[in-house]
Amino acid sequence: MARARSSSPDLRAWLTDFVREQHFLARYPYYAHVLAALEPVLDPSVPWLGISLHAASGRGARYYLHVNIEALTREPQYLRGILLHEVHHIVLGHAAHPKFFGAAQPDLMQLAQETSANEFIDEPLPEPVLWQHFERLGMRAGQSTIERYEKLCAARAEGKEPELARDSKLVDEHAWQEQATPLPSGLTETRQVIEQARNDGASDAERTRVEHGRIAGRTPEQLLAQLGGTLDTPHIEIDWRTALRMFVARVRAPVHTWSRPSRRFPSRVGELPGRSYRPRAILRPTLLIAIDTSLSMSESELAEIARQLRPMSELAQLYIVECDTAVSRSYPFRGYIDHVQGRGGTDLRPVFGREVLGARRADGVVYFTDGEGPYPEQEPAVPVLWMLTKPSAFACPWGARAKLELGKSKRPAVRR
Repeated sequence: MARARSSSPDLRAWLTDFVREQHFLARYPYYAHVLAALEPVLDPSVPWLGISLHAASGRGARYYLHVNIEALTREPQYLRGILLHEVHHIVLGHAAHPKFFGAAQPDLMQLAQETSANEFIDEPLPEPVLWQHFERLGMRAGQSTIERYEKLCAARAEGKEPELARDSKLVDEHAWQEQATPLPSGLTETRQVIEQARNDGASDAERTRVEHGRIAGRTPEQLLAQLGGTLDTPHIEIDWRTALRMFVARVRAPVHTWSRPSRRFPSRVGELPGRSYRPRAILRPTLLIAIDTSLSMSESELAEIARQLRPMSELAQLYIVECDTAVSRSYPFRGYIDHVQGRGGTDLRPVFGREVLGARRADGVVYFTDGEGPYPEQEPAVPVLWMLTKPSAFACPWGARAKLELGKSKRPAVRR
């Protein structure tokens, strides 16, 4: 699958008829529209089906669906399941997002991708690799591909070599892993495919009242937030060096030490040491970055927050906490946001609890939120910067604040 093979009108007609078939469209409306965006090509080298991503004139990149007609004719019972599998590889960004390329242990990355692509599929698959096969190593339902890869790497480091279940095998070839880097326009094409499926499939989902209104266990909005462009240039210009100065100043605050009296003054021999002060060394502050993942935060707001984290990480060490009415996830910032969890109501208080803020030795908190939720009555011991995404009034009486409103490109002034 190094390159896209020749397509044929008959193959295109076959794919179009299949995704428009009443029963498939009624059960998988969003999947049908993702598949409709692919270019089918005959390829007897793949086991059953496969995908590839190639540069395309006039549109940057394009996904191809590789079809082994003979294999599918012999085992037609796998057609639906493998089609869903290929859609999962696409919408999860496996063939396009930089975070999946250049893995230190590519065989474990391949296993992680396969378990994620097979999850949430009820149709028959040929002896698939499932996350349950690695449950003893820490894999759980709903984990991201990167989380599963890290579980497998940790197991190998501990001498617990991940092994496939008996007779299980990969459903398809992951040819994109042969590349050192992804196609530059691949992530943009992936988001466009999801956006088109969301827009075109919404009416079909509503009309059929489909129970499977998700793709790979996620809504199209959640998928777009997951691929929200952490690696892109921020749309809103913020002078983070100035905005984070309050935290750097806190790190440089004087600390008292106990010192002995100078020997140049014999009369002071025997005097108890007293307290003196010295400035701390200038360090990159460690910041707890809280992200409001409630339903009131739009997809575009979450995407912009993800884009802002990279320039911030050049000035500080970041630890991410996702929270709606409760903290759903916390993890060190690795250079990108894999996906966000939550999407319920809003409560700004859990982040400041002892089990969250108290457990991290953070020099300060930067909280990205629309401000529409209860906040702690007592100000924490560390400085807080509220980055507000909506123009509505924010009643919290403490902490500095700045605006991160979409459509604004000027540098916000931080104020108390």
